[in-house]
Amino acid sequence: PPRRQRFAMADPQLAQQMARMPGGGPGGNIDVEKMKKEQEQQKRMAEMREEMLVQLITPDARARLSRIALVKEDKARKVEEAIIKMAQVGQLRGKVDEPQLIRILEQVSGPTEESKKPKIVFNRRRAFDDDDDMPGDDDF
Repeated sequence: PPRRQRFAMADPQLAQQMARMPGGGPGGNIDVEKMKKEQEQQKRMAEMREEMLVQLITPDARARLSRIALVKEDKARKVEEAIIKMAQVGQLRGKVDEPQLIRILEQVSGPTEESKKPKIVFNRRRAFDDDDDMPGDDDF
């Protein structure tokens, strides 16, 4: 088999993408009906998700979440998943407003944001440190 197909076999996501491409699947043929059904199912799932979120989030919080999604789609998705999970478990006592959304966002962001921040370390020389003296070099 060509190198491209061997790589696709090792990576499942790439294999799925290859299978969706014309002539890229194992047999070279694509089941168009199957693709249409998958797309319809994904569309229905997205619609159900949106309906749930409309019921769970206030309009102000929804607007804030949509602005977050413009910048960091994955973070907004995690917040949406957290809200849906909280609703399924019964932790929500009404619609999520902006302060609650901010708290959920902080929980989702958590320590991962802190670990991504660059750390700056200052190494200062001491005035009378003898470790860096050269032989025959007098400080006075």
